[in-house]
Amino acid sequence: VTNPPIDPFREKVVMSLHCPIGPESNILQPSPKQVHRLWLRNPVISIPDLDVLKQVSHRQWSAHCIDITYPASEGAQGYLTKLQAICEEAEAAAATNQIVVLSDRKASQDRVPISSLLALGATHHHLIETRSRMKVALVVETAEAREVHHVCVLLGYGADAICPYLALELASSLRDQGILDTTLTDELIFQNYAQAMSTGISK
Repeated sequence: VTNPPIDPFREKVVMSLHCPIGPESNILQPSPKQVHRLWLRNPVISIPDLDVLKQVSHRQWSAHCIDITYPASEGAQGYLTKLQAICEEAEAAAATNQIVVLSDRKASQDRVPISSLLALGATHHHLIETRSRMKVALVVETAEAREVHHVCVLLGYGADAICPYLALELASSLRDQGILDTTLTDELIFQNYAQAMSTGISK
């Protein structure tokens, strides 16, 4: 006998995408530190929300942003070198920061982005091996994530939160061109997108 699949509609009352992020304490040693975390209503965050996380200074929290792009002129060897450098930078950042952001924002004609999934997976497991993973939240700022599947895979590979900035900026651009409803605000665009992502993730 097997259990029926989870039904996100009939079982909505007991399902949630709310997630606490940040340093985790030992659950076997209860202390006030265990609640000293950031609570997100959705793992998909907006561009303004990400900017807030990058500049956070509340209660001695801080964030460190890691560029996951590298010079195209360095070729395949540069790819491997940069991947190792990302892992080492994340390990060092975990010692003094509570949030680590992996970002491909600097991607350009001359700078190639490392796959956000590969960078995330490598960083996640490197931090586990160095016993640093529970000290930080891993946030991914990427142009690659556009669909529900992309977000789900990133979550499965260790992301605590994801900012799919290109998808959000594209929607805003289509609105400005009159292709989408011109009455939509950036906030409403994000809310609609996040709701669609939430529904897909829950399924």
